[in-house]
Amino acid sequence: MLDVKNVTKKYKTGKGIFDFTYTFEEGKVYALVGPNGAGKTTLIKMLVGISEFQKGYIQLDGISTKSRECKKSIGYALDFYPNEYNRNTILQFLSMYCEIKYHNNYREDIHNVLKDYELLDVANTAIEDCSLGMKKKVGLIASFIGNPQLIVLDEPTNGIDTTGLITLKNKIIEAKQRNSIVIVSSHILDFVDAVSDEVLFLKKGRMIHGELGNTEKQYRELFMENSHC
Repeated sequence: MLDVKNVTKKYKTGKGIFDFTYTFEEGKVYALVGPNGAGKTTLIKMLVGISEFQKGYIQLDGISTKSRECKKSIGYALDFYPNEYNRNTILQFLSMYCEIKYHNNYREDIHNVLKDYELLDVANTAIEDCSLGMKKKVGLIASFIGNPQLIVLDEPTNGIDTTGLITLKNKIIEAKQRNSIVIVSSHILDFVDAVSDEVLFLKKGRMIHGELGNTEKQYRELFMENSHC
């Protein structure tokens, strides 16, 4: 169980996340929906323990997600910024990821997931030479490998092709069946309705519980009809 209680992070601009409280249960997929600037990425970084906040707590089975102890239980889709790791090939990066995070466990799974995402033939390509879509797929592989208890995906559909999208849906379903908690932020409302059990809207940093299957209508009412984001 991921327990989030009264989490608040306020920026100097006045934007942020305010008194976010929710209990995310195992074996469910949750969607975070809102326009740009609503606070989705801010919330996600706090959920996975890589961003500080001023008030409240976030715990996975009673352990703070900021703690080192919790990191093996969290899968988070990586973005690849320019750094020395981008000189590694896709295969080298994923092997190193398994070595550091899981002490060399799960390396045997790399071949199959590369095949699933149609990256096996380009596995020896350097990360820095990959397209946006290829980098996105590598980040998704890193998120799911090791079967973490909590999987958090920030705009996972950006830049990936149809095969990647279908594979992503399958991986989310498999993770749910393994009883993982999956949290996905996305602007693609059809994707949200296809994979989610619950929808949480973010408006001006505050949560509004949505109704699954009616996401577009609710989005229009919240953000497009005489409403400011």
